[in-house]
Amino acid sequence: MARRPDPNRKAELARAAFAALRERGVVGTTMSEVALALGMKRPALYYHFKDLGELFDAVLTAVLADQREFVLAGLDPDDHPIDALASWMRATLAFYEADPQLIGLLLQFWAVGRPDAARDVLDRARDLVEPIRQFAIALLQDAVRDGRVRPCAPGPMLDLCVVVVDGCLVERISRGADTQPILELFITQVLLPLKSPAP
Repeated sequence: MARRPDPNRKAELARAAFAALRERGVVGTTMSEVALALGMKRPALYYHFKDLGELFDAVLTAVLADQREFVLAGLDPDDHPIDALASWMRATLAFYEADPQLIGLLLQFWAVGRPDAARDVLDRARDLVEPIRQFAIALLQDAVRDGRVRPCAPGPMLDLCVVVVDGCLVERISRGADTQPILELFITQVLLPLKSPAP
């Protein structure tokens, strides 16, 4: 029976490969060039990743794990649910603002590694995020029920928050816009008014 690659080693190689690709560029990359950049033989790289698409999947998973860790580190479980949602939005934007080229590089790598798998890649990203989304919706529902949050539709409200963050990221990439004021306007004008005054 063939031995399976160690998932920790696979994640480590994915991060190292992405770092190397950032230096040389993603377009036109081959598995041979990735192996060379990592200082390993091509068969060793193929042992861990069957092609650039699988390598991209591992990179995307690693980036999303890094994002989740970064965002969760800034959340306080004792915060009001609306404050926690605002903190999540700020931290998500801050994660990508700390590395302004990250999204562009991921998109380039996606185009090179998985050009025909858009639906699959989006579904995988959604599957990683969906449990967190459902947890946040349940927190909002509980807070509406116990009166800490004014009546609202928790699912659509959470989705609106995601759309605002995604829109800020697109504006940052496409126009180089400073999106902090946009995000803060949304938080102060839409989110914070949902907090019920303390009884």
